[in-house]
Amino acid sequence: MLRLLKTKIKLFKTSLVKLILDKKINKPNRTLTIESIKSIIFFRTDDKIGDTVVSSFLYREIKRKYPYIKIIVCCGKNNKEILKYNKNTDELYEVSGCLFKDIFVFKILKAQSISLAVDFSTFNPKFNHLLMLCIISAKFLIGFNKTSYKMYDLSINENFFSVHITDMYKYVLNLLKIENPDLKYELPLPSKEEKVALELISNCKYKHKIVINPFSASKHRKLSINKLKELINLIENSFDCCIFIVCKQKNKEKVAFLESDKTIIASFRSILESAALIKYSDIIITPDTSIVHIASAFDKKTIALYCDYSDFYEKIDIIWGPNNPNAIQLSVDTKDGLFGNDVENIPNIDIFNALKNFL
Repeated sequence: MLRLLKTKIKLFKTSLVKLILDKKINKPNRTLTIESIKSIIFFRTDDKIGDTVVSSFLYREIKRKYPYIKIIVCCGKNNKEILKYNKNTDELYEVSGCLFKDIFVFKILKAQSISLAVDFSTFNPKFNHLLMLCIISAKFLIGFNKTSYKMYDLSINENFFSVHITDMYKYVLNLLKIENPDLKYELPLPSKEEKVALELISNCKYKHKIVINPFSASKHRKLSINKLKELINLIENSFDCCIFIVCKQKNKEKVAFLESDKTIIASFRSILESAALIKYSDIIITPDTSIVHIASAFDKKTIALYCDYSDFYEKIDIIWGPNNPNAIQLSVDTKDGLFGNDVENIPNIDIFNALKNFL
C-alpha cells in the first residue's frame, strides 16, 4: 500500500512539473539541418564519471567533421574534472544542483542562442532539469523517449535498454550525418597527475602492476574488507606483482592495515590521479563501472565485476559493459537462488582464475 502511494505521489509530481514547465509547442515542419548548427550543448548534469568517459568520443567525432561547431557541456563538478583537458570541448559550465546558483548558469547559456541541445536522460525529467531546458531554450532540442513532452523537437524512441550505451551516442552522431564513427574513449591526463602516478609506481619492485578498486557507490557493488584481504593473499602468494589499492582518502583508514611490501594503498585526491595510475598499470580489478570505463579508455586488461541483471528490463551489465576486448566480465551467479545479487558473492577463485588468463 505504501509503495503504491509513493508511486502515485511520484506520478502526480511528474504531471505537475510537466503542466507548469512543458509549454513549448512543437512545429510540425521543424527539422534539424546540419548547416544551421553553430553550437551544440550536451547535458552531463548527472555528474557521473563513467558516463562522461564513455561519451567522450562524441565531441571528437563531431569536431573531426564539423570543426566550426562550438561544443558546450553543462556538467557537474566531477564531470568537469574529467572534461577540462579534453581539447574537443570548447566550453564547460558547471552546475551544483542548487537551483538558486544554477539559474545564473542557465541564463548565461540562454544568451548564447544555442543551435542544438541533446538531452540523454531516458526518464521523466525533474523540475530543475525541465527548468534548465526552458531557460536555455536551444533552437532545437533532442530527447530520448520524450514523445509526451512538447518542448522536445525530436524524441528518439529506440530501445537502448539492452544494448551498449555507445549505441545511443552513435545514433546521435548518425543524425548529424557522421557515419562509422570511432567509438574509442578519450581521457587526456595532465602531466602533474601522471607524475604522481609514476612516482608511486616507481615503488613497485615486481614484474606486474595490478590495481584493485574495492569500492563503489552501491553497497551491492563493493568488496568487503575480508574478501579484499583474501583476494590480496591469493594474488601475493601466486604472482610476481605489486598490488595498488585505489581508494578515496576517506576510505584509506579502512584498508591501511593491508599495506605490505607487495601491496600499496593509493588514496588519491582526484579521479585523474587514479586514472593516471590505471594508465601505467597492467591489470585492473574493479566492481565500479567508472573505473571500468577509465580502464577501457586506456585499453587495459580488466576484470570487471557486475551484479546479475539478466532478469531486469534494463540490462545494466550490457549497457555499461566494459566495451573493451581486453576485459573479462564476471557476474554474480544468482540462477539457483543460492547467492544474493551482490558482487561480494563472486568467488575470489573466479577472479583469481581470470587474473591467470592475463599473467
